[in-house]
Amino acid sequence: MWMLALAMAAVGAVLPAAAATPAAARAAVDTIPVGDNPLGVTVSPPGHRVYVADAGDDSVSVIDRSSNAVIATIPVGDSPAGVAVGGVGTLLYVTNQGSDSVSVINTITNSVVTTIPAADGPGAPAASPTENRLYVVHGGSNTLSVINTDTYAVIRTVPVGASPGGLAVSPDGKSVYVSSQSDDTVTAIAT
Repeated sequence: MWMLALAMAAVGAVLPAAAATPAAARAAVDTIPVGDNPLGVTVSPPGHRVYVADAGDDSVSVIDRSSNAVIATIPVGDSPAGVAVGGVGTLLYVTNQGSDSVSVINTITNSVVTTIPAADGPGAPAASPTENRLYVVHGGSNTLSVINTDTYAVIRTVPVGASPGGLAVSPDGKSVYVSSQSDDTVTAIAT
């Protein structure tokens, strides 16, 4: 099949997506039971663990990718929604919408090391790939918090559009982008 695709590409032909993708890559390989009302999900940088925010159980499920089994359940604040890995995979940040906080989890011990107070309605978190910074959007206050991950202190609050939901940090860590649902905007922020 790959030789056919190569030959067709050489003459400018295009294969349909289904023909170019192996069937196994398009099929579900497992269904993993986790806690109640799973929302946010992320994979650790080495790719060995998957973390799921279980909003209905106020917990995080830890999945081992080699077995596709839950190997730990970590209690966190009320209604966890978003998860982000930082600290080269050794820390997990979990936004707790019901308790307006961020739980910081040590991924080696699977335990909460601290809880950071947050503004109203913390949603999506994102860790900077280059600095000791965590960014968190807040739907209740239409802001973005910048948190120092060494001291766990909020060092800056930035106004963003109405109902912020999505959040991304550029690969060089110099820009943050926040999408806002209610006013159809994206706020670009220099870090």
